[in-house]
Amino acid sequence: MKTKTIEKEIKKLENEKQKIDKKINSLKTELTQESSKSEWVIIPGTNYEVTKDVLYKGKSYDEIMELKKPDEELLTLKIIGIICEHPDLIKELKMDSSSTKDDFFFKQPFPQNEKKGRVAGFYAGSSYASLYCAWDSDYSGSDRGVRFVRKKISRSNN
Repeated sequence: MKTKTIEKEIKKLENEKQKIDKKINSLKTELTQESSKSEWVIIPGTNYEVTKDVLYKGKSYDEIMELKKPDEELLTLKIIGIICEHPDLIKELKMDSSSTKDDFFFKQPFPQNEKKGRVAGFYAGSSYASLYCAWDSDYSGSDRGVRFVRKKISRSNN
């Protein structure tokens, strides 16, 4: 290739890269704003609240961890257990098998699996709900997202 042709190709690729970088930044901003829009529900008997909706659907665990806010954490198995003690809360969060489109990741409860890069998830079927720990962190599904938990924030701040 001639020098001019190579320079022209470099310029073209640099322009494409700028457009792609701009689009990526725009999408990251959009995703970060998604959690800001979510309603938070207080978890009885705790100092925590949880997102009412499953966020970041279709994103992998790795992508979600890059997008979460510093004060947001994944639900733990312990907090899921507390939620399960409150039938009205289970229903409000659609963790009662009423929705098959609200599966979510939660904090891996087994250190040996976490070291292997495994993530844990909640799955609701038409007649059951289950917790499992089997997927790699780059796995994603269109119905799977995340529910974040955070320390309670005064309602006047929301």
